[in-house]
Amino acid sequence: PKLDGWQVLSELRRRGNTPVIMLTALDQDVDKLTGLRVGADDYVAKPFNPAEIVARIQAVLRRSARSVAEEPTGLIRQGPFEIDLRSHEVTVRNGEQAHALNFTLTEFRLLVHMARAPRQVHARVDLLHACLPEGDAQERTVDSHVSKLRRKLEDVGVIGIPATIRGVGYRFLD
Repeated sequence: PKLDGWQVLSELRRRGNTPVIMLTALDQDVDKLTGLRVGADDYVAKPFNPAEIVARIQAVLRRSARSVAEEPTGLIRQGPFEIDLRSHEVTVRNGEQAHALNFTLTEFRLLVHMARAPRQVHARVDLLHACLPEGDAQERTVDSHVSKLRRKLEDVGVIGIPATIRGVGYRFLD
């Protein structure tokens, strides 16, 4: 209540690269340009078409999923995993042993996407848009890729990752 939208956006940008779509009644060109210059990923003025908002959200999420700027070191460490975004290498620690794994590009994208929000449940459609943006794949295609990913992890002793949340999707860590 003490901050306006511009201040909230500035604070979000100061803290990181959270995707932001401004949804506002301010519809003048100067407002739109200001929002985009301050750091909004998109700007939508009221009234709006709900289907358009959904499409814009999906587009912003696709772009942000491909961005590695969130991890300045280029590394994601989550549970037994160390994921190097620059070299596309994944190391899994199981006790004292470290295993380097090879994944297809899609498997790697799935692992990275879920590792960035490890406790969040990721719906198939979201994983499809984030990890297979260039294809016409169906939602069930995600199941096949997750199954192959899981099988490779089980081969090095990592069981139950990613976890299946029946009727919803997948979660990286329980």
